[in-house]
Amino acid sequence: MATTQHNILTTSGLTIGYKTKKATTIIAEQLQLELPLGKLITLIGSNGIGKSTLLRTLTGIQKPLEGTVLLNDKNISAYEPLELAQHLSLVLTEKLPPSNLSVFELVALGRQPYTNWLGTLSDEDIAQIKKALELTQITHLSDKRHYEISDGQLQKVLVARALAQDTPL
Repeated sequence: MATTQHNILTTSGLTIGYKTKKATTIIAEQLQLELPLGKLITLIGSNGIGKSTLLRTLTGIQKPLEGTVLLNDKNISAYEPLELAQHLSLVLTEKLPPSNLSVFELVALGRQPYTNWLGTLSDEDIAQIKKALELTQITHLSDKRHYEISDGQLQKVLVARALAQDTPL
């Protein structure tokens, strides 16, 4: 008996790029994507070709110029921010604002969609954080401040934060 593969994310007629008052810059158009649940997908391309723009559009950070993005058959723009954060996580090349957070505290930020308004961590939250630190092999950095580690280690911390978020995408 054949099983039907569920697509966690699909696009239809997706055009990505930037729009200003003076001009529209199209990066890619009429994209048709189907991302199946549970599959590893790789996005490879030259610098400046639009990979980050595509990812920002697919995750609802940036609006598409045209077309739709569906997450679990629901338009991504229809999700409330908290609900969306429980369905997907993303790691881009971001600069962290000045702060005194430890690596553990940065990874713990991935649990925000599940904590109360005070950010109190449950036993489950702490377990997810520890698991993410172990998977990225940075447990030994837990007590270091983010400004005390290398850029490569910081990128691992940001991946750990996304893993701690424990989302299907």
